[in-house]
Amino acid sequence: MHDVIHISIWALVGAAGMVVVAAIVSRILRLRLEKDLLVATLRAFVQLMVVGYILDWIFDVNRWFLVSAWIILMIGIASYNAMRRQTAHFPGLLPRFGLAIILSSAFSMAIGVGLIIHPSPFWNPQYLIPIGGMIIGNSMTAAALSINRLTSEMKTGRGAVEAALSLGASRHIATLPAMRASVKAGMLHIITNTMVVGLVHLPGMMTGQIVGGVDPGEAVRYQIIIMYILMTSNTLSALTSVMLIRGLYFNKRDQLVIPE
Repeated sequence: MHDVIHISIWALVGAAGMVVVAAIVSRILRLRLEKDLLVATLRAFVQLMVVGYILDWIFDVNRWFLVSAWIILMIGIASYNAMRRQTAHFPGLLPRFGLAIILSSAFSMAIGVGLIIHPSPFWNPQYLIPIGGMIIGNSMTAAALSINRLTSEMKTGRGAVEAALSLGASRHIATLPAMRASVKAGMLHIITNTMVVGLVHLPGMMTGQIVGGVDPGEAVRYQIIIMYILMTSNTLSALTSVMLIRGLYFNKRDQLVIPE
């Protein structure tokens, strides 16, 4: 393999200059996205540079409590962003998102990283942080998509749910069709991506390893493992988020309450 090409600060500036193309399109079509493009470009630069320095320090110190703190921080941010993506907001949403992401991510990291990849020690930041980040990020997306779909299903199917409840059906039975549709919505994006991986696009981890000098065959094997882990984490996140949040659509008398 060839040596890794060092990316200078001027290369980063040049890459940022490519965003001008998007700004020109926005200007010509009067999309009024120039400010958003500028903010997004600056935020991405600052956030990634800061994270890069922090991770350099964590990798150098190499202590389990620092790795754990970073994973907890990622889960907290993911839970908050999943909540912000919702079309309806109501009390109790954030902690339930957090619990769903924790459960799905912890299981996936324990099995995928701990037993399959098996780094020594388990909390080795070289493996746990990047792979854990992908797991948490995908769990966040699955949870957010599932609950958005659940809200939509509960609104459009309100009559059917209330009819089932009036006939003596339990809350679980009455909302089962909505639950199925919601979990499916959370799973579809990872299934679609997995079907075309390697054919339509090369995933970020695989590309990063190849650019970093890893043999393509080894990078492919890592990517296969990651995709299978992500399918598991997405499924668990979609399922647990729906199960944990479904009860918030009802009051204490099991009456359907649709949040606005």
